[in-house]
Amino acid sequence: MLDLSPRYRLYLVLVAIFVTVLLVADIVAGKFFVLGGVSIPVGTVTFPIAFLLTDVVNEYYGRAGSRLMTLVGMGMLILGFGVITAARLLPVAPDSPVSQASFDGVFGLSWRLFLASLVAYLVSQFLDIYTFHMVKRVTESRHLWIRAIGSTALSQIVDTTFVTGGAWLGVLEVGEIATIAGYSYLYKLAVAVALTPLVYVAHELITARLGIEPLRHDAEDAKPPPSPPMVETEAR
Repeated sequence: MLDLSPRYRLYLVLVAIFVTVLLVADIVAGKFFVLGGVSIPVGTVTFPIAFLLTDVVNEYYGRAGSRLMTLVGMGMLILGFGVITAARLLPVAPDSPVSQASFDGVFGLSWRLFLASLVAYLVSQFLDIYTFHMVKRVTESRHLWIRAIGSTALSQIVDTTFVTGGAWLGVLEVGEIATIAGYSYLYKLAVAVALTPLVYVAHELITARLGIEPLRHDAEDAKPPPSPPMVETEAR
């Protein structure tokens, strides 16, 4: 049977949640809600969770684990976009309960917006990872909230700028784009701050319940959890 260590299983769960949040955020990106009189994509509701998960993986698996998770997320975004594009290209049946126009209206994310969001995702994620570890070294692994909020606050600037610009540049005036970006950023930052206590909750659960210790600032980056050994069991 397959023997999975707690450290390996936790990594799998965190990556699975991370990828789910990314895909959902992109799929629902076409809908907007009003905040302070400004329309903001509903994807901003879930996307801060991705940065929260990145901080948890940074804390326990180092830069190597976070980078691998980021690359897996990028691959799944590309795969998801490809599958949705293929679904849109398939001819709609006469008795289909969902019309082609309705389907395209929900899933018709443009190539421009997709590329902008993909670039924003990669740049902001790697910036988040770098900032987190830089702050961790400076504070010598103390004050988890500083590195969690600080890394997210900086990386969200890049993410919001790229995504908002890619969506509205050439469609709206620069001032309107800046307003949307500003409100989106403030919303994301407020959510990130509100979710910060969950980082401490996760820290306590992972360390106290699973017995997995976070990496110290002076420790070498941990490689992603190795493939667990295959253990043969005798038939009984």
